Amino acid sequence: MFLPKGYGEVITAMLIWGSVGIFVRIAGQPAATIVFVRVLTAFLVLALFALLRKETFSLGGHGRLAVLSGVFIAVNWLFFFKSIQSTTIGNAVLTYYMAPVLAILWARLFLHERLERRVFQALPLAGAGILLMTSEYEISLSSNDFVGILFGLAGAFFYSFVVVMAKYMSSVTPRNLVMVQMGVSSLFFLPFVIFNPPTLTLLSTSAMITMGVVHSALALSIYFSSLQKIKIQHASILSYIDPVSALLYAYLIFNETPGLYTFLGGSCILAASWIVIRR
Repeated sequence: MFLPKGYGEVITAMLIWGSVGIFVRIAGQPAATIVFVRVLTAFLVLALFALLRKETFSLGGHGRLAVLSGVFIAVNWLFFFKSIQSTTIGNAVLTYYMAPVLAILWARLFLHERLERRVFQALPLAGAGILLMTSEYEISLSSNDFVGILFGLAGAFFYSFVVVMAKYMSSVTPRNLVMVQMGVSSLFFLPFVIFNPPTLTLLSTSAMITMGVVHSALALSIYFSSLQKIKIQHASILSYIDPVSALLYAYLIFNETPGLYTFLGGSCILAASWIVIRR
């Protein structure tokens, strides 16, 4: 099936992001170190690319908002990793994937996107898919888990605004926007690395550099490019492809076999994606 313009890009970005867990596991470093090397690498690669191509740098009057979105991306990643470290995977994933729902809400409130009938069909289906997928993990409400859930919701809150900001700045070249965001995020995480110097190996460094080049510089540019062409509500539903692909990669590479509920949940998410992209 031929995908309408923009939909193929967001799906590609999600398939790339779905593999990030593999590289995080290979890196074996503290969360702040992984994010710092990832965003710094992305910034340097994009800056070098712009210099070699002698591209004109412009944010079209959105400089402050671009910087703010960089801060929000950094805070989002910090809260998400803290959520994973504080609670179960089920709690972390379930709360963090409130972000697409929040992004749809903010798009309606701030960008005045009209909600389409197919979104009302797809969103509950995708939500049910996430519930099924996380039902195989322990869902706990102890004090530590409650803090982890709050971290996950905080990460979702900040990331949902990043999506809306990027849509609002559609006139800005995606590479320029990502370069600013990665530069700001690098400065944000620099103190973490200074006060907790990591012990790096060739393997861990290679994994983190790969995340910087592929998962940040490339995938973010592709994703923000897609937001210039499609509605946030459609991109939000398709973002649930990310956890589905993550499970597939874990099965292919680490032989982590998904259970029945995971399979059913993934099927619901794929069905929701089909509803969104069909003509």
